[in-house]
Amino acid sequence: MREIKEICICRIDKIGDLIMTTPILRSIRKEFPNSKITLLVSPINSKVLKESELIDEMIVIDKKNKLWKNDEILKKIRKRSFDLFVNFSPTNLSYFLCFFSNSKNKSTLILKSRYKNKFSKIFIHFLSKIFCNHIILVNRNKLFKNNLDFHQTKMMYALIEKIFNRSFNYENLEIPILPNTKIKLNYLSKKIITLHLSNRWLNKYYTLENLKILIENINLNQDYLIFLTTEKYEDKNFYKLTNNYNKLQILDFVNLEQFNKKISKTNIFVLDYFKYEDWLYIINNSDRIITPEGGCVHVAAGLNKYVTVIYDNDNLPEYIYTEYMPWKTKHQKLVFGINEINKEILTDLN
Repeated sequence: MREIKEICICRIDKIGDLIMTTPILRSIRKEFPNSKITLLVSPINSKVLKESELIDEMIVIDKKNKLWKNDEILKKIRKRSFDLFVNFSPTNLSYFLCFFSNSKNKSTLILKSRYKNKFSKIFIHFLSKIFCNHIILVNRNKLFKNNLDFHQTKMMYALIEKIFNRSFNYENLEIPILPNTKIKLNYLSKKIITLHLSNRWLNKYYTLENLKILIENINLNQDYLIFLTTEKYEDKNFYKLTNNYNKLQILDFVNLEQFNKKISKTNIFVLDYFKYEDWLYIINNSDRIITPEGGCVHVAAGLNKYVTVIYDNDNLPEYIYTEYMPWKTKHQKLVFGINEINKEILTDLN
């Protein structure tokens, strides 16, 4: 391939998807240390690599934007005429940006549906053959049936290996953390157990009462400090639970005297809808993260934290695990409706 000075990577989806892309960004950075890397991100994942040396520039693209707004962004991309455009996102907008980017070399990953739709992405595949230089079509159903690995990070590596016609060493996940996020809670004698309260806790196999019992049982061990992090402010789905516990603000962690006063009375606290960087601070100081499958899993993995991941029994749990398991980090895998969730977590903790 000719000299590459400017590279554009498209990852306009979720936090976990971008975190799982960081090993690829590191590999590209090592391969082309003098190239400028532009990353297309979504509003939700734009905060992940804000202070990272993996990229040189970030462009935020909102799929909810009106057509004219995204048309302006396309014009900006076309004007740059990147040497290489790599699309990892499985959205119509990301394919559109790739096809019409005016880049010298265009490459895309195409993920066929995991739900047995044999016509999945057939039109996208057809257009990719016209517009793109390199394509990796991932037939996830076929790979799963044949017991083959199709972890999302490995599929992205497969694409860049095809582009550059060489193999790469698999890098680790990377999440840049700000200086204040790195501060350790060394004055705590207790271990921090963080449960992330996403709506995926609540299903036909597991109730709010089950979750409350889990928290109270963890609390029987006085060596633990339990933090409950939420995705929404005063989330109504968990309000009956969180209303029983005191709240902590990020400022409480700065005032040592006030913090010690609070934790002397109870071991369970609600950290209600913390900003991303403050949430990162908590996860980085935790000894264990417990969460249903989702973005929190990959944040924990990116910080090299042991995470208990619980999968949805009604949404192809083995399939989802194969594709999205924590990359190169230790973890506990459980499935709602198959494992005795509370018993397995408590046994593993002890």
